Amino acid sequence: MTSVTRIESVDLFMLQAPDFDPARDPVRDTLLVRIRAGQHEGWGECEAAPFVSIAAFVTPESHSTSRPVSASVLNQRLETPGDIAAITRQVFHDSMNILQTPHIYSGVEMALWDLLGKRLQQPVYRLLGYDRAFAKQAYVVVPFAQTPEETHLRMRKAHDAGYTAVKTGWNGFGGGNFRADRNQLAAAREALGPDIRLFLDAARIWRGDVNAAIRYGPLMDEFGIEWVEEPFDGTEFAAYSELSRLWGRQRVAAGENIHSHVQALHLLDIADLGVIQIDCGRIGGIGAATQIARHADRTGAFYVNHTYTSHLALSAALQTYAGLPRHDLCEYPMDRASLSWKICRTHLPLEPDGMVTLPNLPGLGIELDFDEIKNFIVEMEIRLGQTVIYRTPDV
Repeated sequence: MTSVTRIESVDLFMLQAPDFDPARDPVRDTLLVRIRAGQHEGWGECEAAPFVSIAAFVTPESHSTSRPVSASVLNQRLETPGDIAAITRQVFHDSMNILQTPHIYSGVEMALWDLLGKRLQQPVYRLLGYDRAFAKQAYVVVPFAQTPEETHLRMRKAHDAGYTAVKTGWNGFGGGNFRADRNQLAAAREALGPDIRLFLDAARIWRGDVNAAIRYGPLMDEFGIEWVEEPFDGTEFAAYSELSRLWGRQRVAAGENIHSHVQALHLLDIADLGVIQIDCGRIGGIGAATQIARHADRTGAFYVNHTYTSHLALSAALQTYAGLPRHDLCEYPMDRASLSWKICRTHLPLEPDGMVTLPNLPGLGIELDFDEIKNFIVEMEIRLGQTVIYRTPDV
């Protein structure tokens, strides 16, 4: 009789840039997850604060709904997508009162899919029920610089590098200096030209004030801004609903900072959001993100990934809506100097037309660079009295 494949180990690795400079590297740290079962190994990545995420995985049980995430994962059966769904239900039942659960489980769940895909010799998108992976148009993040002249130079580099879509914002945009904000947008559009798609991230600057957001409507029209991301906090459903009504739902985007697929459905159904942006490393993993993508597809909204860490996380994000051709955008991490770029040996290449396509490879299809990973590992240990409940494992 064939033995059942069970999860034998889950290892967590906190990585940190040793000489972090926010002007150079968008990522200070990250948390990688390795899962082993039988002869196979899978990897995932959490978009979360690593230390508290590790603690959520190993914390001693407090009561029946505050159990360590590890208790619902280790020794569980892993042979079909249904097994991952069963583990997910158990995790969120037994660890529902540990608020970091969605973050740590996101990386664990990615690793489960990666391992299962390798075991079954199938890309994850096929295990999710998609026949093929459609190409997505990559957009890159290019924040405003301190001056419009510097912004122009940044945008021109993106243009010359072959990117066909850009998202910008931050650095004080939307804070009240309307003339300065207009100058920044004018510099961006001039450098990019008329054909490159342009999106704006307001970074929650208007804090539920719909009138403050409305003031920027003419600038959106003047400079061809397709949608504004996160004008408000992700829980401000009434503000989103009103702005969607006034601007049109597909000019309003949000979702990266939410932590459950139910909250995402509320943004789509109650706030009438037209563009939902989901971070696979925060929401609970690939399964949760896939549910949201399919709901967005059914309701006429657009689904976009939120990814600014590694191409392992990018691949996981793209698997969730790979087979949905109407959802044609993807956020594309492109900073080759960053920790996140270096820890992957292979990446999802940008095609000459600015598109990116998932490879037809088992699992997530990304090879990690373990020599580079070793350079970034932070050695740590968590003790409970005299008992060590976590120690950095060997790669």
